[in-house]
Parts: sequence; structure tokens; C-alpha cells
Amino acid sequence: MTEADDNYLIDAILASGVKIPPMPTVLFDVLALERDDAAGSHQYAEVIGRDPAMAGAVFRIIGSPVMGLRTKVDSLEKAITVLGLRTTVAVVRSEGLRGVLHDPDLAAVMNTLWQRMNTVADLVLATVRSVRPRGVREDMAFQAGIFHDCGIAVLCRRDPFYAQAFIESDAWPDLAALDVRHHTNHAVVGLMVARSWQLPQDVAQTVRHHHDPHPEALPEPVRSLIALVQFACHLLAQREGSDDSEWEKVWKGPAETLFQSAGRDLPGLEEELLSLVP
Repeated sequence: MTEADDNYLIDAILASGVKIPPMPTVLFDVLALERDDAAGSHQYAEVIGRDPAMAGAVFRIIGSPVMGLRTKVDSLEKAITVLGLRTTVAVVRSEGLRGVLHDPDLAAVMNTLWQRMNTVADLVLATVRSVRPRGVREDMAFQAGIFHDCGIAVLCRRDPFYAQAFIESDAWPDLAALDVRHHTNHAVVGLMVARSWQLPQDVAQTVRHHHDPHPEALPEPVRSLIALVQFACHLLAQREGSDDSEWEKVWKGPAETLFQSAGRDLPGLEEELLSLVP
């Protein structure tokens, strides 16, 4: 689809009453630091430390098995140093969105969604650290993982009947069918979030196109990010025994190409990373 097509869909979705929440003040301050070349871990820690949820998200990532740290990190400044400034910004962005979308009436659904997106992001980060695919930055890959289905969270808050699909079944719903049934598109809503929350262009396009059936038509950086996200979703499907047809029909080939170019084979990588799937 063209940008004009996307803009048409965005107008239709906005007309249906979907609203993209604004960024919290702390995130604006963090993004201001990102534009300041002189800002370092100390300055980031001062700002992020004002929001306990954002600070907690940084500690969650730094303490996850993906990082493989042998010693406990006990200060926010040190955690940011180890994680890196770019990936830290990605983490607080995702936690900021989670915070503004909080709804006590949807706590169970939202917890399920964010737990899944956290797991996908962790697996994407672990894959990048293991494979080191050419041209893929850790922070970009993490953001692609944590935001790829963010449109679902917005739609669940807007439409209780959309949210119901994530309560009625233990398996991950058929998102394409769910979107058709509710006359929407979670990937387009995700693009709206990505634009509003100032995500990098390649990440925004990954969010928009992560279900596209024709990977060859996408720019290589976007195709690589989607392949990583789809690989993480494939690992979850393996563990859950859920539908994996999108991976088999569309994204397995591009992922194999990406991993082989870095000297890794798919079966070996699957075995290595499945141990990280909760």
C-alpha cells in the first residue's frame, strides 16, 4: 500500500473514534536529552528516576536472562550505562505507552499484551546479540519488538469487544480476522502510535508492515527488523503450539537469509533461544 492509502486508512480510523494518547512529560524530557550530545547516563538517570515505572522497566531489562549479566546492577545510572542510551530510550518509550494506556477495567488484557510484547522484545534483543546481523542496531530491533503490536493495546482500550478476543481464548487470536470483524487494522493504528511517539522511521514501517505477505517489496532494513520480530513470534508459537502459518508461508525465508548472512543457521538458533521463552 502507498503512503496515500495509509493516510486514508488513518483518517477512517480516527473518524471511528480511536485516539492516540500523548506522550508523558518525562518521555519528552528523555527525548530532549537524546538530542543533547553532551547528555550521559547521569543526566538520563536523573530524569528517568522521576518515574518509578520507567526506572523499573530499565531494571527489568538489565536483569533479564537476555543480558546475561553475572552481577546485579544496583543503580539506575549503571543500568543505563550497561544498556546503552539508545536502548534505554526505547525501554522508557514502551513503558510510557503502557502507562498512558493503563485501564483498571482492562488490567488482565493489558498485562497479557504487554507481557507478550516484552517477551518478543527480549527475544529480538537476544537474537541480535547472538547473531549480530549486519546493519541492525540493538535499540532499533528492541523498539520493533516492543512496539510491533502496540496498535492492539490502543484498540482494546477503545473497544471492549475487541479486547474480549484476548480473554476468550488461551491462544493468540487471529489478528487479521479480528481486524476485519471490527473494521480496523491494528498495524495502521500502530503506525499512528509510532508517528505520534516519534519512533524512528524504520521502526514505524516495521510496525506498519509486520504482517505484509510480500517481504521482497520492503526496504532491506525494514525487512530485517520484521524478520527478527517474526522469528520471536515463531518461537512463542513453537512453545504455545499456536498457529505458525505466517512464519512458514512468508517470513521463514527472509529470516533464514538474514541469519545465514551472519553465519548462523535457523535450527541452531531456534534451539539456543527457545530456552529463553517463558
